[in-house]
Amino acid sequence: MATLRYALAGPANVGKSSLFYALTGIYVRTANYPGTTVEIRRASIRRGGVTIEVVDLPGIINIKSPVDEDERVAFREAFEGTYDGVVVVAAPHAIKEAIELAKLVSQKKPVIFVYNMVDLAKPPWTEEELSKILGVPVVFTSAVKRVGINKLTELMTKGAGGKITGDVHIEVPAVAALKTGIFARPPFAVATLLSLGLAMLFFLLAFMEGVTPFGEFPYAFIPTWDSISESVAEAIKASVGDPVLASLLADGLWDALSTVVSISVYVLVALALVLFFEDSGLIGLLTYKLERRLAALGIPPRGVVCLLVGASCNVPAVSTARVLWGHGNRLLTALLVSYVPCVARLAIFTAVAVAALTKTPYLIPLAIFLPYAAAFAIVWVASAVYRLMLGVKPAPAGEVPPTPLMLPNGRIYLTKLAISMKDFLIKVVLLIAIFVVALWPLTHFGPSGYTEDMAASYLAEFGRAIEPLFAPLGLPWNVAASLVGGWVFKEVVLGLMEGLKALDALAALPLPSVLAFLVFSAFYSACVATLAAAYRTAGAKATALSAVVQLALAYAAAYLVFVATSVLAH
Repeated sequence: MATLRYALAGPANVGKSSLFYALTGIYVRTANYPGTTVEIRRASIRRGGVTIEVVDLPGIINIKSPVDEDERVAFREAFEGTYDGVVVVAAPHAIKEAIELAKLVSQKKPVIFVYNMVDLAKPPWTEEELSKILGVPVVFTSAVKRVGINKLTELMTKGAGGKITGDVHIEVPAVAALKTGIFARPPFAVATLLSLGLAMLFFLLAFMEGVTPFGEFPYAFIPTWDSISESVAEAIKASVGDPVLASLLADGLWDALSTVVSISVYVLVALALVLFFEDSGLIGLLTYKLERRLAALGIPPRGVVCLLVGASCNVPAVSTARVLWGHGNRLLTALLVSYVPCVARLAIFTAVAVAALTKTPYLIPLAIFLPYAAAFAIVWVASAVYRLMLGVKPAPAGEVPPTPLMLPNGRIYLTKLAISMKDFLIKVVLLIAIFVVALWPLTHFGPSGYTEDMAASYLAEFGRAIEPLFAPLGLPWNVAASLVGGWVFKEVVLGLMEGLKALDALAALPLPSVLAFLVFSAFYSACVATLAAAYRTAGAKATALSAVVQLALAYAAAYLVFVATSVLAH
C-alpha cells in the first residue's frame, strides 16, 4: 500500500485545525516535536490503495521572520520535513498572508492551495480560475460544513501539488472588517473579555462547587459527588473488618478514584467552554488589538481567560492553555495559572481567618482578600522570572486578522474535546491516583506502626523536621506539616489541619503569623494534578523551575507580610 505524507500549514486563525479534524476524524495521535514542547498532531486517511498521513503544523503569523517557537518549528517542518506536499490553508481575512507563505513553501515542496471558510466569503474567481492564476491546485473548503473535503482528499491521494507562479489580492470582506473594528476596540474588548472570564468562573463555581452570589446551588457536581464518595468510603469501612485494610481501601484507593473523577469532570467542563470560545473566534476577536499591550506587560494575551478559569480550579485552566496559539503563550499561561488561588485555597483562607480572628472579626474580610492581592502582584514578578530564565515571551497574534465569528461545527468540536480529554486521562490521571494513594501511608503510619492519631504519623515527623524553616514566620510544626498535603491536593490541607490541630495552633498565633500563613498558602505550590498538566504543556524543565520559583516567591512574600505587619503592630 502506497503512503503519502502531507503537512497542513497556514496563518493562525484560518480554521486549519478544524480542516485537519474534518479530514481525519478521531484517529489522531499527539506527540511533541523532538527537543521541544511544541505539540504535533498526526492522523492517517485511507483511500483505495493509498494511505495519506496528514500532519497539522502550528499556525504561522510572522511569515518573513518567525518570532515564536511554534512558527520556527512549523517553518522547519514545511521546508525540511519529509513530505510529499504541503497544503497551505487560507481564509477570506488572511489570503495575502497565506499566498506569501505558499510562495515560500512551494520553492521546496509541492503545494495545494486551500481557500477555507468559503461559506463566509467567496472569492471573485472559481477554483479553476484561481488555480490557473496561482499555478497550483486550488480547493474551496468550509471545514465547519465539510464542503470540499472529499476533493481535497482526492488531490492528496493523487500526490497533487505544484509551485506558485502567480499572485492575487483579495480585500478583507467589509463585514469582517466592521466586526473587527467594533468588537476589537480596546475598551469594549477589555470589558467583554473580563465579563466572559467572570461568567465562566461563576458558571464553574455554580455548576461544579455549588457556590453562587445568591446562595448554594443544590445540584452542583462536587458536593453531590463528595456526598456519594463519603457514603461509599463509610460502606467500605463498615464491611471490612481489618482497620488497616479498610483504611487503605477507603482512604487510599477509593479516595484516589474519587479525586480522579472530580478533577476529570472539572477539566471536561472547563475545556469544553474554552474550546467553544476559541473555535467560535470570539477570543481571537476580543484580544486582537490588546495582544501587543498585554504581551508587553508579560501577560499571555489569550491566556487571560485561562487565568480567570484558574480561580475556580487550576487543573482545567492549565489544561485549556494547550489550545492557545504560540509556544510562549502556552508555556507562560500554564506556569502562571498556579499563582491564581483556586476555590480550595479560598476554603483554607476562610477557615483560617474565621478560626484565628474571632476576637477581631472586622479583619476577616481583609485577611481573606490579602492572599489574593499578594498572589496577583506576584504574577508579574513570576512572569519576569520565567521570561528571563526560560528565554520565552508572550507573542501577540495580531498580524493576521482574527477568525470571523462563527458557530463551531458540532462534530469537529466534539472530536477536539474527546481527543483532548483522552490525552488528559492517559497522561495525567494515573499520576494523580498514585500521589493520592501515596499520601495514605504518610498520614496513617508512624515510627510505632499503624496509627489513627495523625500527630504520631510520619507526616507529623516531617513537619517537626521542617519546623525551623517556618520559624521566621512564627509558624509551628503542625501548620507546616498540613501544608505538605497541598502538593497532593489543596482540598487535603483542611483535613490535615483538623487532624493535626493546626487550626487551633493558628488561633493562638499573633496576627503577623496568621497573615504570613495566608499569603504563603495562596501560591506556595501547585497540586500534583496541576503540575502534571503543566508538564504536558510546558515540559519537565519549565515545570520543575516553576515549582522552585513558586516556593521561593511564596516564602519571600509571606516573610515581607510578616515583617511589615509586625512593624505596624508595634
